[in-house]
Amino acid sequence: MAGTRDPLARPLRERLAALGTLPAPEALDELGELARHLLHWGMGDATPRPQDRAILVDALQRLTGARRSQARAAIELATEPEHRPVTDLHELDSFASRFGLAAAHRLREEATPGAALVDWARSHDVDQAADLLECLVDIASRRGHPETAGLRRLVEAAGELGLDELLLFDMLRARFPVDAAPIELEGDRLSVGRDPSCALFLADPRVAAHHCDLVRTADGWRVVDAGSGRPTLVNGQPVEAAPLLVGASLGVGPYTLRLQPDGRSVTIAAPAARQVLSCHNLERRIGRVVLLDDVSFSVVSGEVIAVVGPSGAGKTTLLNAITGIAAADRGTVTFDGQDFHAVLERDRSLVGTVPQDDIVHPELRVGESLRYSAELRLPADARRPDWEAAVDRVLDELDIAHIRDSRIGDTVRRGISGGQRKRVNLGQELLTRSTSILFLDEPTSGLDPRSAQEIVRLVRQLADRGRIVFLVTHDLTPQVMGLVDHLMVLVPGGRLAWFGPPADAARYFGVSTPDAIFHRLDERSPEVWAQAWRDSPECRRRVHSRQRCLATAPDGARSSVAIASTRRRGPLGQLGTLIRRYARVKTRDRTGLWVLGAQPPFLAAVMATVFPAPTSEMIFMLTLSCLWFGMSAAVRELISDRAVWRRERMVGVGVLPYVGSRIAVLGLLSIVQCAALSLATWAWFDLDGYGFDPAHLAGTSALVGVCGMALGLWVSATFSSSEAAVGSLPLLLIPQISFSALLVNLRDMRPLSRALSWADPLRYAFEAMLKVGDRIARPTYVPGKWESRSFTSALYDYGYKGAGADDLGLEPPVLVGALGAFTVAFLVATVVIVWRRRES
Repeated sequence: MAGTRDPLARPLRERLAALGTLPAPEALDELGELARHLLHWGMGDATPRPQDRAILVDALQRLTGARRSQARAAIELATEPEHRPVTDLHELDSFASRFGLAAAHRLREEATPGAALVDWARSHDVDQAADLLECLVDIASRRGHPETAGLRRLVEAAGELGLDELLLFDMLRARFPVDAAPIELEGDRLSVGRDPSCALFLADPRVAAHHCDLVRTADGWRVVDAGSGRPTLVNGQPVEAAPLLVGASLGVGPYTLRLQPDGRSVTIAAPAARQVLSCHNLERRIGRVVLLDDVSFSVVSGEVIAVVGPSGAGKTTLLNAITGIAAADRGTVTFDGQDFHAVLERDRSLVGTVPQDDIVHPELRVGESLRYSAELRLPADARRPDWEAAVDRVLDELDIAHIRDSRIGDTVRRGISGGQRKRVNLGQELLTRSTSILFLDEPTSGLDPRSAQEIVRLVRQLADRGRIVFLVTHDLTPQVMGLVDHLMVLVPGGRLAWFGPPADAARYFGVSTPDAIFHRLDERSPEVWAQAWRDSPECRRRVHSRQRCLATAPDGARSSVAIASTRRRGPLGQLGTLIRRYARVKTRDRTGLWVLGAQPPFLAAVMATVFPAPTSEMIFMLTLSCLWFGMSAAVRELISDRAVWRRERMVGVGVLPYVGSRIAVLGLLSIVQCAALSLATWAWFDLDGYGFDPAHLAGTSALVGVCGMALGLWVSATFSSSEAAVGSLPLLLIPQISFSALLVNLRDMRPLSRALSWADPLRYAFEAMLKVGDRIARPTYVPGKWESRSFTSALYDYGYKGAGADDLGLEPPVLVGALGAFTVAFLVATVVIVWRRRES
């Protein structure tokens, strides 16, 4: 909207026409000459110079009747605040209609003649400054949308008053909603941006000052990105230069421009109502240690916030306080005016958290990983077509549809590239359309410069589609900072040292570029930096005025849609999905699967080599092997998958489905292993001749294996590292062997040892396995000769029964019940520990 050569010509003609006193062209020229003199006066000091006053008096004396009223109109027009760089005491009288006479009188008493807005703002709070700016906008817009000069002066006025541009843009958008009517494209090159001098002025901070250009060509129009760092999108794809065809969409920040069929005009779609996240005075302490100290800021949808600071500055603590993972002790977090944590209780999908490490299953393919996540995250009434549609949308949005069938892999197992893996990691959080806030922890770590730049550009695009994105990073290079709306600098103790545009941050800290800020932070204590920020005019502008603006946003500017509770899939639905995913992960691990499959025949061969006959020691070896199968298979499973669990519990995945899926898959693997080993030994040692039923033997072995699996899961839930969990296995197995009566029979044990044997699962398992058959082999006095004896003699040797003929020790149902009780106890303990980890 370029201004004319004489900024008074058009409004003067319009005003005189409205009065019905439009003079002849030559008289209009005379009035224009008068207006130019008055404009010269208006652009100077508050008091007119003598020569200006003389011209004014002479003009009024020579004009009579209608001409005098026309001159008055010109005088009123030229002296309005929109044509002057300062607002003085006389002009403030016009605000009486808004403030009231009493308020205007008090304002005149406080003000000084000729005071500039910046001086006035020093003695008035944010609310009064915002009211004053609103009055200026009212005056400047009495005849319609302000021209370039008026807009520029309003932008300057907002800065002088210490107010965020967002407040001014809200006022302009409230008074001048985007018109659906086509806008004619005049000229050969039109600039697009939020600077008032742009031909297409788009009032929004998410639009760059000079965003892009529309260039007329022989074939139509061409879009040329202005290199602002903000992406220019044609049909949703970022471009540096591209033809703009009829019907194509041009994305500029939150606006969508569309070229009309005539090729000479565009329509501008109004941005959607924004969403607001505000943090007020957040504090968190543990004892005397300060983790967060009075942190306040407000952000809106479409903005990227880079959170930076040295180690111990509270970056993770702040994000946890916002999401409610570890809520602040004091302060509030609101989303569209509602308690954000209460909102998250109703719908956790509003927030997406992308940790630094790639928390995806490397064994899965890209499409599979997203599909399983969609089943867990989408509402309960979603079905297969909905899951597939969500996956397709995310693949397209992240530009990874071409690797849909590729294995994810990791740094050890070959798969997709690191940058692509970051996108898959991010895609998990975008499956629900309701995801409005993203937290990304070091998304560019470990990537080459090109991949890192692509990820940051992708983050910018995600924000431009209406999301709030927090980016925890140590990368303050211009390439990254050019795509960021706000830089949040935290210093140790969780204290805020800056919040605002990166370029302004560099000036605030007295450095040339934002990446030099870290060098300045050591020059003062964290307390000094925090206090300096709270006392600075920039804090008033970037924090206080923003919060005032966003708390009182005009209708249509802020979202006011109530967030309903979203019902996720029930426990059974989650269990089915988790079982299918975990089973696929285990079967895709070919090396692990091969080891599991090789264990039964290998141990069967070892027993066949060592034991020439089915002695009680061989039965003990079989029992111990089955217990080992279960323990070794499960001892690391909850640890290796804990990061995935932490992520998915945030979207409503329950403890019981999560643990239940492990029980189902690991239990099945243990049953297969134990059954295979028991049947192999049954066949090799001809146990049928000793009264061992193969079904009973396999069933008892499977029960022992499941008990071992439950014990392994309990260990996995207890420890935080795989090394510690695996290292605990000897501490669990050796005591069980010691108290099982194999080494010392129960009658010869000390009372304490005998009492502890009742808490030994291996003791019950061994006795149960002995009672599956009728007889057992034992050596004779003749070397190499073996004889068959009743299993009761073996029970007596180990102290499992007394000397009486009718005493057979514990009944088989009791032994099975004891193993079942141990299994349930271990599983309940596992669920409790996982639940407590979830709550903490």
